Amino acid sequence: MGFLDKLLGRTKETASTVAEKASPAVDKAGEVASSAFDKAKDVTKETASTVAEKAAPVVDKAGEVASSALDKAKDVVAAYAKAFPDRKPVEIWSLVSSNRQSTVALADAKSKQEAPVYLAWFGWQPPLFDGRMRAFHCLDICFWFHNTDLMYTHTGGGARPRRLAEKMARTLLQFMKTGDANGGGLPAWPRYTAARGETMVLDDAPAVRDDPDREARKALPPLA
Repeated sequence: MGFLDKLLGRTKETASTVAEKASPAVDKAGEVASSAFDKAKDVTKETASTVAEKAAPVVDKAGEVASSALDKAKDVVAAYAKAFPDRKPVEIWSLVSSNRQSTVALADAKSKQEAPVYLAWFGWQPPLFDGRMRAFHCLDICFWFHNTDLMYTHTGGGARPRRLAEKMARTLLQFMKTGDANGGGLPAWPRYTAARGETMVLDDAPAVRDDPDREARKALPPLA
């Protein structure tokens, strides 16, 4: 037998011996792994079950809150639709989501001070895009500063917005000079009181109304 044959023979014997000795360890490792896997499955099942049990009341409460919120939303929309029967659904939602509630709250607080408070509600709607723009946020700025012809993309320009702008701009100047919002061309503008909520509604035909959406606002959740 040559050297190479002897070497191969010894290698085979060594490999066989190692395999025989390793076999129990491998089998044990397999048992441990299998046991660990089974325990992991049990733990996972228990954890999932525990989480589900703890989550169930939260999910139920969330469902109750969502249901209550939906009912409340219906009540709010109904209240605004009653107060503004001529408005379209999109306009009702705009009124509901506006900042009128916080504006009135601020006016109520300021009215307790000595200086008079004058509350306005801008409702002029531009003729652009078939009237779909409506009285959007900050549209009134160009009216207070008599820039309606410059802000053509906001107002469409021309005599109609200019007529209201002239009155609003003069009223602003009068208020800045004297602290009184009267004398600028708008109708007589009483100082705001929490009891009546006197509000100058700014439109093609400006007019003072007493808290136009008071009843509708009662349906809203209270301010935080």
